[in-house]
Amino acid sequence: MMTTRRGVLFGAAAFPLLARGSRAQPPWKPNRPVRLVVPFAPGGLTDILARQAAEALTPRLGQTVVVENRGGAGGNLAAEAVARAAPDGHALLVGTQGILAINKALYARLGYDPDTDFVPLGMLAQQPNLLVARARGFGSLAEALAAAKERSGGLSYGSNGAGSFTHLSMELLRSLTGAEMTHVPYRGSAPMLTDLVAGNLDIAFDALGTSLPQVRAGALRALAVSSAARSPLLPEVPSVAETVPGFDATPWYGVFAAAATPPDILAALEAALQAVLTEATWARILSDRQADPLPGDRAALTSRIEREREVWQEVVRRTGVRAD
Repeated sequence: MMTTRRGVLFGAAAFPLLARGSRAQPPWKPNRPVRLVVPFAPGGLTDILARQAAEALTPRLGQTVVVENRGGAGGNLAAEAVARAAPDGHALLVGTQGILAINKALYARLGYDPDTDFVPLGMLAQQPNLLVARARGFGSLAEALAAAKERSGGLSYGSNGAGSFTHLSMELLRSLTGAEMTHVPYRGSAPMLTDLVAGNLDIAFDALGTSLPQVRAGALRALAVSSAARSPLLPEVPSVAETVPGFDATPWYGVFAAAATPPDILAALEAALQAVLTEATWARILSDRQADPLPGDRAALTSRIEREREVWQEVVRRTGVRAD
């Protein structure tokens, strides 16, 4: 078949148009402010990290990133708000173990599905809890566990409330060691630490930010950190796993998008967040708050959350605790 001059000219003229059309599109940018929904009230570590991240993300995304505090129901209200928002990248969730790995077993009804409704964009930080005892109490975790097995009635331990992460962490320790322990729930960390310092409790897991000042003041003794390895911020304090292999109960804080968000939007959000998390400025922010980085791509973080779901939902099943 002969090729006409008109056909040759048409093909030559069309090729640049096709080439231009096949070029990569510019990265997605939001067209209005982005909401970063925090599941707790202002002032805590989750809120502080979210506000630092929002400030750093704003110039990278070209739109203001605003923090919206929506506390209540163990983080479920915040998660539900993001799950029901349009999956267009303008509503993101600051998620925790409770929301993504525990609450499905803890609550009878949820307005979201943690297994399918969210994808991680990156982890802001992890901050191990401290296992603490009164100053004249046990000298080590091994000593405390030995006492729990030898004493009639075992040990008493405090928590921030039934079903809280500190409660479930101690139940995980109890299940791995067979130690006899009695749970004493409190309405928050402050009254629990007061009773621990006074000698009304034997041990407790508590947030590093609230317990470390008591340790440094000599009112409490740090037995171990709850992370799988020692914290670089407290290298002198052993991990629980050094005495109880396999133990890991490290609270973390991540940024999540709706799973139905288009891939190009997810990629742009993930790239912006990862750029923030790898800056030296972010490392200083974490160090100032006794927190550690938790690096990983989307696949690695998803895998971690899936593993944690199995662990924590089994702990909830064994304890029989319910939140509603």
